Order: sequence, then C-alpha cells, then structure tokens
Amino acid sequence: MLAVGSSAAFADRPLKWRELPVPAADNSQQHHLEKTAAGELILSWVETDGNTNTAKFAVLEKTGWSLPLTVIREQGKLADPPVVLGLSDGSLAAAWMPYPTDSTDRYASDIFLARSIDGGLSWSAPLKPYGAAARVYDAQMSLAALPGGRLALVWTDMRLASHDPAADPKANRYQLVSAVIDRDWRANPEQILDNDVCSCCRSYTAALGERLLTVYRDHAAGEIRDISAVRWQPVSATPQIGSVHADGWVIGGCPSNGPSVDLAPANAVVAWFSAADGKGRVKAAFSHDGGETFLAPVELDADASGYANATMLDDGSALVSWRGRQGPDDELRVAKLGEDGKISRRTTLYRGGFPKWPSKYLATQVIGNQAYVAWTDPALKRVRLAVVELN
Repeated sequence: MLAVGSSAAFADRPLKWRELPVPAADNSQQHHLEKTAAGELILSWVETDGNTNTAKFAVLEKTGWSLPLTVIREQGKLADPPVVLGLSDGSLAAAWMPYPTDSTDRYASDIFLARSIDGGLSWSAPLKPYGAAARVYDAQMSLAALPGGRLALVWTDMRLASHDPAADPKANRYQLVSAVIDRDWRANPEQILDNDVCSCCRSYTAALGERLLTVYRDHAAGEIRDISAVRWQPVSATPQIGSVHADGWVIGGCPSNGPSVDLAPANAVVAWFSAADGKGRVKAAFSHDGGETFLAPVELDADASGYANATMLDDGSALVSWRGRQGPDDELRVAKLGEDGKISRRTTLYRGGFPKWPSKYLATQVIGNQAYVAWTDPALKRVRLAVVELN
C-alpha cells in the first residue's frame, strides 16, 4: 500500500482551485452534486427557517447559476440530503426523505420521488416507490440515472431489525434494497441486494448503461464491517456480491462512514474509510472488470475522518476527496490518484469544523477538466463549493 498521511505531503504539486459562490442562502446545509443529461452541474441543498426545511436546487449553466428553484417544503427535518439529478430523457428527478409524523420509530423515514419535465418549474405528484412492508432507515439513500429515462434507487431497510441488542442476530438484520422506476414513472418490484448490511453507513450507486454497481459497508459474523460491492441489473437477475477489500474491521456498531464508487467503460474506483487497527485510514481501489474484482488498495491517508468520494477521470486516473485530520480540525483534501497507485496532484481545500449527519459527507462531480467539491461549513452555516482544475 502507498501511504500518504501527513499534511506536509499535500503541499507537493498542489492542484489549482478556487471557490465558486453558490446561490444557497444562509442556514443552508445537506448539499449534494449531480449532473443534467447535458452534463451541467446540479447543486441541491436544504434551507432551514425555524421548523421549515426547503429543498432547493440550481444548475450551473455557461452564463452562471440558474435561478434557484424549490423541490419541496417540509415542516420538520429532512433525513439524508435531498437529490436532484438529470435523467437520460432530459427530465429531472428529485428524491427526499421526510420523517413520517405517525411513526413511533425514531429511525424510520420515507422516500419520495418526483419528476419534472420543465426544468424544475413544476414537479409530479410525490411517488413512494416501495411497498407497505418496507421500513426505510433514515441514514441513507443512493440513486443513479438509467437509459430510457429510468431511475435506480437503493436504500437501507430495517423490516427485519428489532433494535434489540438481545435479539437473535439472524432475525435482526438491516437489508440493502433497490427499486427501479420505469419510464412511465412506476416503481418495479423491490429487489434485495444484500440481506445483512451495516445500518448507518451510506451506500453509493453508479450506473453505466444497464450496469449498476452499489458499494456499501457490509456486516458479517463477528461484527466485521468491511466494504462490499454488489453488481446488479434493472431486470430481474441475481445480484452478484463481492468484497472490495478485507480490512477486517471489527466494530460493535455502525461507524456511519460509507464508501463511494464511480464507473467508467473499462474501469471502476471505490474509496472508503477504515479503522481496523484503531487508526482512521482512507483507501481507494481500482477495478478493471466493472467491479467484479478489485486491485490492492492504495492508502491515501493514515490519520483521517473519512467520508471519502471517488470519481473516475478520462485518463484512467481517479479524483478522491476526503476529510483528513490536522490537529483539532479536519481538512478537506483532494488527490489525483493514478492506476499505478501514485498520487500526481493533491491539495487541501478547507480546514476547520464539519457538521454532523446529515451534512457531514462531501460531494464531488467532474465535468470536463474541472472537479466540483461541495461541503457545508458549520461556522458560516452555509454550503460552499470549490472548483478544482484537473489539467
């Protein structure tokens, strides 16, 4: 493994970057980045005013940001950050997670989807894309656009979880469940991707054509919580689960620190956090067969908080962002990682505090020769965005 752990290492050959003002107001949080079908950046976020939370988004066009538009306004908190993403037919999809008012389960959430065919000026009626038996866990959801205007959704389901530590482990499990929304905006039957996963760690789903790859923190006997990848398809087919790497992290609870993945025609990359030896480490691994197997991981940081993001670049390398540690603060670090395991460029975008869930993850998108990295600054109480030059 190649290890890069010190802050001094990030002063060598830094990536050039600048901060880009965003249209999010003060008291904004729960940031997320996606793309339109035309390849334009979508920034979504939540603005809070008392007990009212409003999910908004804007598109970075050639002339600047579009007018921010509202997706949904909720009385009460929203769980995992709302998502607005472009579908292949040019429409937009939105997903958000409100807390049901009639539930006695503190972890229960709903997921609603809506579609817009006019750029977000109006939205379809909310769709709940799962059956009555589902019990959606509020910690995470992941989505990916599919050909033909379809949408893939993945969530953690706790219909088999009792929240009782004394319960039989075989009957007290969290499951990773998916559903595909067809071009007529109807939800296909649910599919179980893995019937025993770590509860609070967010999954991440990438799609390339009809190929879907979801990475997540698995749960195995002996409380081992390493990263797995499941390959699946929109049609009925048996999901294929494989290990990304056997870190051997034994922990009696969920670390709430999920992985990320990106797919290219020939390659894939996964980035994740592990503290198997008591030290927080960020790792990344490439795959040359679409996520069926992974090469030996590269260690990017040996003193980190995690929350890693990975994005494939056109030259076969990857851009990885994560939260490293520097004294009492965290640093938002970015590195360009080659397939040979060597880091060619790196830089630190921000040093300071980061919020807790649900705004603690970073968000990254690459468009052309620029990477966009978003985070929520708890001191300024607003979403921030950096533009990193990749040339």
